[in-house]
Amino acid sequence: MTNRPSARPASDTPPATPTPGPPESPEGYGDPTEFSYPGLWLSAGSLVLFVLAVAGFGRLMHALRGGTPVEFTVGPAGIGVVAALSVATVVVHELVHGLVYHLLGYRVEYGLALNMGAAYAAAFGQFQTRRDNVAVALAPLAVFTVALTPLLTGPLPVALAAFLVLVVNTSGAIGDLYLSWRLLRMPEGTLLYDVDARHSYVFYPES
Repeated sequence: MTNRPSARPASDTPPATPTPGPPESPEGYGDPTEFSYPGLWLSAGSLVLFVLAVAGFGRLMHALRGGTPVEFTVGPAGIGVVAALSVATVVVHELVHGLVYHLLGYRVEYGLALNMGAAYAAAFGQFQTRRDNVAVALAPLAVFTVALTPLLTGPLPVALAAFLVLVVNTSGAIGDLYLSWRLLRMPEGTLLYDVDARHSYVFYPES
């Protein structure tokens, strides 16, 4: 008699992971609406910001240095420096997000969102006001730009490092700018709630 493989018990089938849901709406708020980022459009926007940042900060550096031509070469060591500065920029960018969250009284978590190909500083499991979220989102762009723009007038290695960091930080802020744009179009009093790196919800105040 031929042995036939036994059917796999239904109980052995791993259950589907449920999608994390939002909490109950606070008093005075309607049902939550899911918030998501348009990944493809943000990737295109990041490329546009990169080009604009290179052109804008390049012209600014040229003007601040009295129109003196900037000449340099990048060897193997230079490529390593570029990579290290780029990674450091991303890390400090998220630390600035986290610092502002902390100053505003939120618990902060750091990590990598592989679905978005990005690092994050987040206040998971907490209702966040529209004002606070905009402040957190725009903080790295403001801090880096204000702190590093004067360095474009410094010694050439310093100026080039500042230029690179400004470009990387600006092009990487596309998600922050998108979030701020969306939030500023929402009613005052709107709350944002991040369940995890993949699931966010918006709570609108009832009229």
